[in-house]
Amino acid sequence: MQMPGGQIHRGSSMNVYTGLLFVAVLALLAACIWMFMQGREIAPGGQAFSTHQYDEATKTYRVELPQ
Repeated sequence: MQMPGGQIHRGSSMNVYTGLLFVAVLALLAACIWMFMQGREIAPGGQAFSTHQYDEATKTYRVELPQ
């Protein structure tokens, strides 16, 4: 049955799922920052996006960690 005024729409509001989504985004951002910082620790020259040298003779990477 069609009720009068039934098509009035309410505005969107925050709910539990919006809050959980916000917490998840914060956790993912913190994890990305943490992994970037750890990548700088083990990467050659302290640059997180650089790679270690590849040795064609042994088919392995030469990983030299800082002391």
